[in-house]
Amino acid sequence: MPGTAVDINEFRSTRRPRSKPRTPLWRLRVWQILLLCGVLVIVGRLYYLQIYKGADLTNKAFEQRQKINFLVHRGAITDRHGLPLAIDTTRYDLFIHPDLLKVSKQQAASTIAELTQKPEDKILKLLTSNKPVVTVAKHLEREVVDQLQQLNWTGMDIVPRPFRHYPEGTLAAHLLGYVNSDTAGQGGVEQSQDDTLTSTGAIPRPQLDGRGRTILLPHKGPTWDITPPLGRNIELTIDNSLQHLAEKELFAMAKHSLCDRATALIIDPSNGEILAWANYPTYDPNDFSKYAFGTLKNWAMVDVYQPGSTFKVLTISSGLDTGKIDEHATFSDPGTFTIGRRTIHNSHGGNGTIDLLHLFIHSSNVGAAKVALRMTPKEFYEKLYQFGVGRKTGIDLPGESRGLLKDYHRWAQIDQATTGFGQGAIAVTPLQLACAVGAVANNGTWIQPHLIRRTYDPRTGVTEKWTEPEHRQVLKPQTARLVAKLLADNIAQGSQIAGKGVPGYRVAGKTGTAQKVREGGKGYMHGATIASFVGFLPAEDPQMLILVAIDNPKTDGRWGNTVAGPVFNAIAREAARLLGIPESYKVQEVNGKFVGPDGKLVPYSVPPSIKYANETPATAEKKPD
Repeated sequence: MPGTAVDINEFRSTRRPRSKPRTPLWRLRVWQILLLCGVLVIVGRLYYLQIYKGADLTNKAFEQRQKINFLVHRGAITDRHGLPLAIDTTRYDLFIHPDLLKVSKQQAASTIAELTQKPEDKILKLLTSNKPVVTVAKHLEREVVDQLQQLNWTGMDIVPRPFRHYPEGTLAAHLLGYVNSDTAGQGGVEQSQDDTLTSTGAIPRPQLDGRGRTILLPHKGPTWDITPPLGRNIELTIDNSLQHLAEKELFAMAKHSLCDRATALIIDPSNGEILAWANYPTYDPNDFSKYAFGTLKNWAMVDVYQPGSTFKVLTISSGLDTGKIDEHATFSDPGTFTIGRRTIHNSHGGNGTIDLLHLFIHSSNVGAAKVALRMTPKEFYEKLYQFGVGRKTGIDLPGESRGLLKDYHRWAQIDQATTGFGQGAIAVTPLQLACAVGAVANNGTWIQPHLIRRTYDPRTGVTEKWTEPEHRQVLKPQTARLVAKLLADNIAQGSQIAGKGVPGYRVAGKTGTAQKVREGGKGYMHGATIASFVGFLPAEDPQMLILVAIDNPKTDGRWGNTVAGPVFNAIAREAARLLGIPESYKVQEVNGKFVGPDGKLVPYSVPPSIKYANETPATAEKKPD
């Protein structure tokens, strides 16, 4: 209508303008920051998993896709000639799911007992134990497994397992060690070389899915063409024949002497190779669980003792090499030597004025103490440390002790004097002492002892690693040769039987009869000794060193000469023949006796294995029932 119409544009212009919606800027920034943090967290986590922990996680996944204990056989351990000392075979474990059996539990127990030669009542007890799965038998032979599979029962699982076997039984048990129920090496080479024995080298192990089926993965390079794959083989330095010899003679004397324990060690001093190492008592690694822990350890490298007179070899060598004495040195030996409130005694009284040769012949404690005191504590300490006293030899076996060498700053004068004849501030393992005397035999060069000769591929026989032992010069060559001559003259001119009963060979060596320290290290046990002898031959060109130590013998006077000496003689005589070591002089056998080139009889001692043949050696200490 005219006059009443409203201009639409005017109406719109009079309306209040609408405000534009605004998003708070701070809220947007918060979401942006949260999103950025989330992205950074994801990126960081990916970096941690893919880059930082990538290799570890890959290995874990790899391990999860393997049944290592089932598939990989440990490499063999052999002697230096390739004779097997430890090998893996396949045995089988039998598992039963009782609820899945289609036959009665009584029938199942009866059948399984008949095939596996297990007690039927024990099997029935397992089957009725209400457990979903029971282990009925372990380590079954293939023939038994074939018979079980012919039953074609549901609820029966047969799982292959690697089984470690030691074909020589107790031979070299402490050197080999054993494998526990988890297939892990324990003691000896089995433990120290566990990774090597289970290593398949550059060839990857098969990978399995959750059902045990092989996962096919692209791989460049060699693959296994045998099942199961094998670890690396290890060749030892020991000689099987020498090991048998050492154990036979040592065990015969150990049983006869009623000792607590004993050891016999044969080393090539020119390269540090251990040719044989016998320990008494021993054990069977095929059945290790039946033996006490103390029997399983290699005490000759774990436990220490004060060696007594055999240590005089190191004292005289140290005195000569430091220049504190020379080859013409003499000493007054009235039989006693008082230092402060303590008095040192010889075991056989006084000897008057003696030189170095007669110090060895009479085994003079007084003379050795006076040699030790001519050196400063620091000089004597440093020389002994160079010999390896107070530190590990580095042998390729686990659990070695470093022995004891008290700091020279804490030595009293009596400590230095008694250390001179193998007591005082030191304690060694038989292995340490053998290696120290080996330096004298090797023109003054100490060589690291080792038991592993090489590692090689079991499929090709190609050597992957040779052992390269450590060397260090301990003595001047002229000093070593002089001491070797003194030790050889000691055997030739002395009255002992140790070292003399090796016809055709000039032996250098020294006996020792050490008092046995009480537990806790305070004082000595009354009447208890450690009888020992260490020697090498031929004296002019040493190719073999033998140490024999017998702990707490109770017969034959308990002397190193009468207890350890016959063992040394028997081992050295036969070992020299087996190794083809050239004789020092020619001997002839006439009516069962040996005659030297001068027409005189050469001493001969009956081997303990023959002399005490009627005394059956007890070679192991089992756990009490």
